[in-house]
Amino acid sequence: MVASLTDIDSGAAHPAAGTERVHELLEHGFPWMLFPADMERQFLRDGAAMRAQHFLLSGLIALLVYNGFLLADYLMARDVFWLAVVLRLLVFTPISLLVLYLFHRGALPWLWRDSPLAVDVLALLGGLGAALSLGILLVVSHSPLIFFYPVGFIVVITYGNVVQRLRFWFAAAFTGLLLVIYVASVMGTPSFPPRLLWTVSSLVLSVAAFTLSATYFLERDERRRYLLTLREKGLVQDLSLLHTRLRRASHIDALTGMHNRRHMQEHLALLWERATREASALSVLLVDIDHFKKFNDRYGNPAGDACLQQVGQALQGCQRRSGDVVGRHGGEEFMVLLPHTDAAFAVGVAERIRQAVEALNIRHESSTTALHLTVSVGVASCVGGQLRGTETLLAAADQALKQAKLEGRNRVCSLAL
Repeated sequence: MVASLTDIDSGAAHPAAGTERVHELLEHGFPWMLFPADMERQFLRDGAAMRAQHFLLSGLIALLVYNGFLLADYLMARDVFWLAVVLRLLVFTPISLLVLYLFHRGALPWLWRDSPLAVDVLALLGGLGAALSLGILLVVSHSPLIFFYPVGFIVVITYGNVVQRLRFWFAAAFTGLLLVIYVASVMGTPSFPPRLLWTVSSLVLSVAAFTLSATYFLERDERRRYLLTLREKGLVQDLSLLHTRLRRASHIDALTGMHNRRHMQEHLALLWERATREASALSVLLVDIDHFKKFNDRYGNPAGDACLQQVGQALQGCQRRSGDVVGRHGGEEFMVLLPHTDAAFAVGVAERIRQAVEALNIRHESSTTALHLTVSVGVASCVGGQLRGTETLLAAADQALKQAKLEGRNRVCSLAL
């Protein structure tokens, strides 16, 4: 049975806990850069496609910049220039291009393009590979200018934390590992001037701290925008749900939970159009509770309301086909719409309804028809296209109902058109 309007007023249909969780996160924040597990998975999935596109484009640009540093290799580490060419052009670049291609094609067995963390894993590995090539050149070169070479680590840190915008915890791991490579490389470089060492190291550490902070705040803002989007979607869904329920409630009789007069008339118009288009049969039943005013006067309005509910349930229990529709037509009167139903079959349905109400055995001592509650049923049937409109069909059903009352009630009368 469809919910009544009181269900809406009481807030029974309000969503979810998800909306409250979004409000709580917006209010209290997420200092550890993590949402609850299910929301975190959804957040990563929602951003995966866009991050994949960014990774592919920035990865290609980063490769050009990385190989452009061959000029610095030639000027600062000329003694190992050919090693630099091998590392950059013959090792790192082909591997990177292959990985980018496979990633784009979704052909990697352990990472695929829409994997939430694929970009972070590949960007981290690419950045560490670039840092490792710098470290190798730094250690093996004996050029007097090689002591300025560690500045290149700043470029690698910037690539991972700012250009690729690694998730914060990946950025923290990337920065930590890169600093380990930096320290190992510097320690492996003989006779590194202490003054220059502290100067270069302070630059590398400062850039590491600043870019890691930038990564934190960028991701914080991204996550906050995501929550605001979720909240906005939630509000739209709430309004849509409320609108749907209000619209449904406007078609429901509050007492019986059945379709009301408005819905039945609108549905009859639709069935009429279909019957006219298909030249098919259509039947309408009007069901009236006999001597209902006397029942109310004797037993009171609460008993009358309970009686209407029981009769409504009995009518619904008589439905045999999914296309049949039952509703309250007003007062003590009900309507039944039977598409693709001729007069003979409709009379059978009407008789089944009459017997079902009689079987309720609701005592009605004020009735002049029987000692228990009974109904009279008027049936009107036609073939679509033979009448001008639904008004004629309803008028015929009402005429048949009046005939049933004139003949003594507790009976079915039919009028075929």
